[in-house]
Amino acid sequence: MRQIAKMFVFCLAFSSLLFAADYRFVRIDFPNAAATAVGSINARGDVSGKYDDVSGVTHGFLLRKGVFSTIDFPDASFTSARAMNARGDIAGRIHDANGNDHGFLLHDGHFTQINYPGATATVGRGINNAGDITGNHVDSAGNESGFILQDGKFHNVQAPHSFGSICGTDVWMAADNGRLAVGDFCDNRDQSLHGYLRDRAGEFRNIDFPSGGTFPCTSAHYINERGDITGYYGVADTADECFNGTYHGFVLREGKYIAIDFPGADFNVAHAINDDRVIVGFYFDRQGVSHGFKAVPKDDH
Repeated sequence: MRQIAKMFVFCLAFSSLLFAADYRFVRIDFPNAAATAVGSINARGDVSGKYDDVSGVTHGFLLRKGVFSTIDFPDASFTSARAMNARGDIAGRIHDANGNDHGFLLHDGHFTQINYPGATATVGRGINNAGDITGNHVDSAGNESGFILQDGKFHNVQAPHSFGSICGTDVWMAADNGRLAVGDFCDNRDQSLHGYLRDRAGEFRNIDFPSGGTFPCTSAHYINERGDITGYYGVADTADECFNGTYHGFVLREGKYIAIDFPGADFNVAHAINDDRVIVGFYFDRQGVSHGFKAVPKDDH
């Protein structure tokens, strides 16, 4: 892993080429749901995510060996099973009865609420095989920062030029025992959105998909053990086009960017990628309905 990661960082710094890739896409819909979004896929091929029922209530779900099961945090009004590791631990986001954000962990059938100390809101984003949990939190002044929860201790994460109530940092995933992290941040200098890789030395390296737009608009969501990174990008010339526009999925693989779009869909997000390079995420159809997807690379399978 260390040699792979070092090679990956080198390529990230010196390559921004666009490459095409051939994937076999599979749509994933929770039975009888009004909308579905997939958040993660682990080494066993298990999938987690969220769905909206016909009443508009959001539930988490697990898809294992073709069988769907619902995940609802006790007394929550909203549950999203955002991420899952190889041993089946699930982390994500809930809303309490008052609509406040909290993170959660589901381990061996037991739920634990996750709250960053002193925060008014905590959002869970990722969990790795070591059990490290990532996300973001908001302080009493409304400032957003990222975090990594490792061995019971919270570590604050803040990208340069990103602190504030408008521009903050989010940690979507950590790898290599928390020493590598990916996410996004808003740059205070121009309110642009950048993905990032934080390396072992604590240095932040921007991840900006070469979309052709004049305004940076990229978010990195997952890094696997090979160093592949997934996320989304927008083609934007203004901040409004980035934060309220159309997104496309991508994977950054050995320093090369590859666009990932479900066939025929205009809005796509690539949330996660496992070590077999299978990608999952969600897209909107032409009626504006959200569906989950799995993309299997034909060159690897």
